[in-house]
Amino acid sequence: MKILILLFVLLSASNVFSQVTLTSNNNPTAGNTQMITDCDTNGVSQGNPGANQTWTFTNLSRGDSVLFNWVLSSSTPYSSQFPASNVASTFDNSFYSFFTTTGTNLTVNGYAGPSSVIPYSDPELYMQYPFTYNSSFNDNFAASYDVGGITTIRTGTINVTGDAWGTINLPNGSFANALRVKYIISTKDSSNPGFPIVTLTDNMSFVWFVPGKKFPVFEIVYSTIRFNGTVQASSKTVNYNSGNTPIGIKPISTGIANGYKLEQNYPNPFNPSTNINFSVPANSGNVRIYITDITGREIAEVINENKLTAGSYSINYDAGNLAAGIYFYTLETKNFIETKKMILLK
Repeated sequence: MKILILLFVLLSASNVFSQVTLTSNNNPTAGNTQMITDCDTNGVSQGNPGANQTWTFTNLSRGDSVLFNWVLSSSTPYSSQFPASNVASTFDNSFYSFFTTTGTNLTVNGYAGPSSVIPYSDPELYMQYPFTYNSSFNDNFAASYDVGGITTIRTGTINVTGDAWGTINLPNGSFANALRVKYIISTKDSSNPGFPIVTLTDNMSFVWFVPGKKFPVFEIVYSTIRFNGTVQASSKTVNYNSGNTPIGIKPISTGIANGYKLEQNYPNPFNPSTNINFSVPANSGNVRIYITDITGREIAEVINENKLTAGSYSINYDAGNLAAGIYFYTLETKNFIETKKMILLK
């Protein structure tokens, strides 16, 4: 009997952890967007590491938002300096961060803008797949770049650990099986414009991922900058990603759609996942699909996108963390709203 109980526990744990494993599906691709909102830091703490944690960030005091766009690196004005990159991110079409995505890695190749171009001679391994709770890796990175005719040598280290998992409660819903990733990144910039200058930047960040979302939903960052050994600045930043590219959204057709349309999910009833097909016309603005229970309480956000082109799409929704019952899914834009019923069996 003890053996059977132990086997059940192991199988149950395997099922839980399978929902918090990052894979290459989390890699950014051209056309993805992230809406990052800066929040007040008062009363916001990362909490403890470990399994089965609960984090509540529902009462965030939100400030300004910035939309990050992911583009092909070849479309940027700095593509020749980053030949190994296949994707880049920008918030203003002026400053860019360059990356290489593969089936096993997400690598930082450097940064570029009007004031400086910093190509990494030794790229920074930013994520290694598959990655889950208790996963970890370390890497070194390096660069040499010029600003105003002065050469700066950059060296750095990164340590990444899946240090916690649990349920995260956010303004747009509650997400079970969230994975928290802890980043510790130290960067040293050394130059000598007539006298030696050493700038040390230490960042420790806690980043939350949830099933079905490509990018982190929440982030707390602690930063310290030292100039020749003296602390110049320390800060805490809280970022809430209210617009997040879903994993698994697939275009069915593109072009001029005949208005809005929300189709019945299939299969229905389902266990544990189902497909939701929908269509949006041009200039539809922000597109949301969200799930509510029979009381009308929103329990999950499937899509929150403001960059969908006209066409038809399909998204796979995994309800593995929900109890069996009747649920509703809603397609909502600035000009349209429709709700349909679906049944989850267990």
